[in-house]
Amino acid sequence: MIFCQLEIDTLISLTTVYLLRHQKTDKRLMCMRSNFRLYKIYTARRIFVAVFIGLFFGGGCSLQQTQATSADEQEIQTVGWVEKIKIPGVEKEVKAKLDTGATTTSIDAEILEQPKKDSESGGMIKFRFQGRKDNTEIFERPIVRWVQIKSREGADIRRPVVRMKFCVAGRWVEEEVNLADREDFNYPVLIGRNMLKQSKLAVDSSRTFTTESSCQNQEAQQ
Repeated sequence: MIFCQLEIDTLISLTTVYLLRHQKTDKRLMCMRSNFRLYKIYTARRIFVAVFIGLFFGGGCSLQQTQATSADEQEIQTVGWVEKIKIPGVEKEVKAKLDTGATTTSIDAEILEQPKKDSESGGMIKFRFQGRKDNTEIFERPIVRWVQIKSREGADIRRPVVRMKFCVAGRWVEEEVNLADREDFNYPVLIGRNMLKQSKLAVDSSRTFTTESSCQNQEAQQ
């Protein structure tokens, strides 16, 4: 009887130990499972944040790259010192001198109506473009500013400046143009550095009439 009682006590002790160990194991498993869930959530959040940052900054870089490509897509083109150009509204093409020594583009214009002379900017001006022979057209543009230019005799002349769009060497360019009296000059239009720079044109003084006067999407650009 004593022996049996010892065996029973031993069995109970072993069972108790087993149950306690099993309970600790279950707790450890539950703890491991809980930690694993937290790790998965934390990892998922990190992946989401990384993807979001990549899309945000990657998109910005792509936009900047696209803008840079659009701005630099035109390469420098070499043209002659005299070329035929198109002016929207003028029926025929016009011969123009491309002059790197001139700061601003100039056209032969007869002033028809203008604001008071004491007005430095603003207001509308009406003028007739003189493209030689019957190639003329009347324009009305807002005045951007006034400039002082020198005549052939060396006298200072005050002339208005407007913005106009030309087709030069197959490229559209819109810039400031001063309205001058060029009747005594060989060409009614002088393309200055402002338009040459914007349209990325380099002038070869040994060549003339190297390009066509037409531009793509001409109707849309007018």
